[in-house]
Amino acid sequence: MQSPFDPEALVAAAEVLRSEPRVVRFQDVDAASTVFYPRFFEYASDVYVAHLDTAGIKLRSLLESRSLAIPLRRAESDFRHPLFFSDRFVTELVAARAGGTSFSLGFRIVSEDRARVHAVLQTVHVCLDLGTGRPTPVPDAIRRALSVAG
Repeated sequence: MQSPFDPEALVAAAEVLRSEPRVVRFQDVDAASTVFYPRFFEYASDVYVAHLDTAGIKLRSLLESRSLAIPLRRAESDFRHPLFFSDRFVTELVAARAGGTSFSLGFRIVSEDRARVHAVLQTVHVCLDLGTGRPTPVPDAIRRALSVAG
């Protein structure tokens, strides 16, 4: 399966759909004193959920409706520079593309001054009808949210 975005395009992206500043917490680091790699996906997920929330899409309500699921189909990352305990950084949603029944997101994790890219991540999510277990079209509200900066 081909990556949805070119990693270098994510590094160079001028448009930022959403960004969140953070600080590396003690519980985020591993025995090597660097951020444990799954944490990068948590940082990206937090920005994705916040972006949908800002667009009026409440994931809790969506989950409670038991009609639609949006599982992760693919996740990949390109780690470039480590982050350490107490480092300040920014997670940015820099690319989004909706297809028929799935959508792709591209993220960049950069230093607070944006001088260094620590990682780029890509995720692909598929929309499933929980009644049938089959793929279903990306809801219009999500499609709109992915095209709006927040």
